[in-house]
Amino acid sequence: MTKEQKEAEKSLIDSFARWDYLMEYGGSDPNWEDGCNLNCVRNHIIYQKKNLEELEYFPDIYNRETPQEVDNKFMARADEIREHAKQSLIIYKRDRDYLYLVNNRHKVNKKDAEHIHIDNVIGYVTGLEMFIKQDNLLRMRLHEHPERYQESFKQCRIKMEKLIGEPKVEKVGQLSIMDLLGTQFDIVS
Repeated sequence: MTKEQKEAEKSLIDSFARWDYLMEYGGSDPNWEDGCNLNCVRNHIIYQKKNLEELEYFPDIYNRETPQEVDNKFMARADEIREHAKQSLIIYKRDRDYLYLVNNRHKVNKKDAEHIHIDNVIGYVTGLEMFIKQDNLLRMRLHEHPERYQESFKQCRIKMEKLIGEPKVEKVGQLSIMDLLGTQFDIVS
């Protein structure tokens, strides 16, 4: 076996492994459904088999049947993606930082809002709602791990608090009457 034959065989093995993975688990491409990527890999397999034919080398992997073309809109794990999207939406709508942004959006002028991208950040939630209604699996897949978007809520809130002068209060627990009176009347102990 020549080096070229060995490399061609490895490329075909890798392509079949990639196709198998995409078919079972799907990809993470934000712009293309799994079906498009599967068909692209299928084309690589066809090309790599022709390359092996030109090299007159027919390893076992060559005899594996070439996958059938799939619908370009196919998405692996469709039901799982839908469920994760619904769970993420619930998490977002309960997120303290997201709720703060929604409830205080009116306190930021247009220029500052654009600077901190508040409408985009809030739009993650309204966008996900729309993706769920449209059954847009490609876009719902982006929300399978809500932590990424929750971090955006947090960072936007920090920027917003700096703009409107409200520091984030991390105090946990119930206030006493003295806490309330001290804050309201500036009582000094």
